[in-house]
Amino acid sequence: MTTAPADVDTPVDRASLEARRAVARELQTAFRDSGVHAMPKIGMTTAAPAVSLTIPLSGWEISPFLGDGQLPVANPAAPLQHLLGQHDVHAKVTLVEFGPETAAEVAVATYGDAWRLVALVVERRSEAHNAALRLRAAFTKIGITEDHIYVAAGTVQIGDINAPDAVTLLEILTNGNSSAALDELGLRNRWDAEGWREVEKLAQLLGRVVSKACGQYLESVPNPACHTCASSRPHRISLGTASPQHVLLLASAITAADEPGACGDVAPPDM
Repeated sequence: MTTAPADVDTPVDRASLEARRAVARELQTAFRDSGVHAMPKIGMTTAAPAVSLTIPLSGWEISPFLGDGQLPVANPAAPLQHLLGQHDVHAKVTLVEFGPETAAEVAVATYGDAWRLVALVVERRSEAHNAALRLRAAFTKIGITEDHIYVAAGTVQIGDINAPDAVTLLEILTNGNSSAALDELGLRNRWDAEGWREVEKLAQLLGRVVSKACGQYLESVPNPACHTCASSRPHRISLGTASPQHVLLLASAITAADEPGACGDVAPPDM
């Protein structure tokens, strides 16, 4: 029986392939939650890198992974290569063309290296991105899944919560004490194209409650759907921009208010 040389490139087995796919998903999620667009590609053979990532170098969010953010003109990939080496992530970083931009191609050697890279990305995630994740998790816990939470310039932008979700958030934060007021003002089910005034009232009520919960004024701007677009999108409310610290307070207030037996620390809004 003839044995193939050890350096022959052969397809990876099914279990190894699934493991590579799993860690590639984790890498993509970790980078995405840090505001970095990373596109993974799975190595299909034993000689190929376990995972290769294409990461555009445009945008400020990539800077935590490029050392101090000062990119050497001759080789912008050098800071990332150095950082990976410092954290025992065996990978080769090269520059590639990415449309009109430049991207870093990161060829991660092994499955273990890929998991160490996941840990590194999470470790270097910004305070604002961590706060945004906490708030998104708090929203999801109370059934708000269609949120638009972004990070920009070190702050968190909380925007475009649809009107029924805004009612849910208001009732959670006031422990249901706002229900009577919502019913009295007709704010619970008035979400057709004629209900733009009700959306404005709801934005005012919600703004006062969330501002108190996070300890910072949030503008809470109504974004009602017009007659033309009412059939394709709901009325929405943009809560505004907050610091990471205040976003964490809001996330904690939502989580605490949703616990069984919670009394809620936020009083119902004055009408």
